[in-house]
Amino acid sequence: MSWVVLGILLFFILFGVPIGFSLMITSGLSMWLSDVDLMILPIQMFRGTSNFVILAVPLFILMGELMSATTISQRLIELSSAIVGWMHGGLAHVNVLTSMFMAEMSGSAVADVAALSKIFVPEMERVGYPRNYAASVTAVTATIGIIIPPSIPMILYGVTTNTSVRDLFLAGLGPGVLLGLAFMAACYIFARIEKHPIDEKFDILRLGRAFKRAAFPLMIPFLVIGGLIGGIFTPTEAAGIGVAIALFFGFILSRELTFKKLYEIFVLTARQSAVVMMLVAGSAALGVFLANEQIPQKIAQELTVFGDSPIFALLLINLFLLVLGMFLQATAAIIVVIPVLMPLVEQIGIDPVHFGIIVTLNLGIGQQTPPVATVLLTACAVTGLTIQDIMHYSKWFLIAMLLVLFIVSYIPATALWFRIFI
Repeated sequence: MSWVVLGILLFFILFGVPIGFSLMITSGLSMWLSDVDLMILPIQMFRGTSNFVILAVPLFILMGELMSATTISQRLIELSSAIVGWMHGGLAHVNVLTSMFMAEMSGSAVADVAALSKIFVPEMERVGYPRNYAASVTAVTATIGIIIPPSIPMILYGVTTNTSVRDLFLAGLGPGVLLGLAFMAACYIFARIEKHPIDEKFDILRLGRAFKRAAFPLMIPFLVIGGLIGGIFTPTEAAGIGVAIALFFGFILSRELTFKKLYEIFVLTARQSAVVMMLVAGSAALGVFLANEQIPQKIAQELTVFGDSPIFALLLINLFLLVLGMFLQATAAIIVVIPVLMPLVEQIGIDPVHFGIIVTLNLGIGQQTPPVATVLLTACAVTGLTIQDIMHYSKWFLIAMLLVLFIVSYIPATALWFRIFI
């Protein structure tokens, strides 16, 4: 019967039913077919969303929206330009570095690409970059938003697998920087081949002015993430403090926020948070059926038939996650599939924190690969370009992402470095 229930879930997903609703309907059907009291369904859904750590998700979403509503992104762009604008293909490097700065504030790749596409694509096109190249760089670099902390997918992974969110955030720093460097290397190669211009010559005075303007925005991630890493706050408390600082900046320092704009931000945050919470609630209910049927253990046992070597098993898991990321959004994939894979991961001895980074990287790549490709499609919507236009360049950046995935997968120290120093 387990395959029947999973078939029902796939049927709803493939026919466009929102994944949260698909999970809830499938959970109810599975309990009914198993003669389980349906009163358990709302109880499990409530339990799934009543985790204190989950509260960090809407708070980090709110923090990112508050940042986007002010000139923080513009100030970070000015700072990035002062740091790397002197290189060949200067604006492309500025794009990458700005995405790395923005990643410390939003935790969402879709939010980053939506905000930065409106700024970078017209400006890069104005100074001579191909429009589809500008859109491609903006889209792929937005993936850094879910690698460098705070990261909403990492929070969900931590809650789903009972893994320390603090450790996941620390582990994301190394791969996030690696990914940024890989993108900058690709941009430099394109700059040499296509003769892209230098943004501006390096000027220490300009760097000082840009740093002064960006000083307070930069304090936000350092305070939030630093306090989390130092054990001063929990993830939820860190997110709450980030929201308070963002409100202080928007209302008191920059005076760019109004109560009307704040209302719009609250509405947008509520909608985005509701989608995540529906996924969490639905998966919590379905988890009861999966546990009763021992489906995760059965799948793990089947996969070990193909090889009990961690190297080979990790290759199979990476291939599976890459394909999965093409069809499911990151949050849905983590909530639905990761509990199924964890028994295998534990059996072959992969560290759950290391695996969390591998999962996030795989699903980040999935955000760039059709047919779902949420980040890629957002870039298309903002810029008016087609998927084919952007993929003309994006396919080369995807190679850089796969290279980083390979390095992180087989060199655990790239993610677990903090256990040596902290």
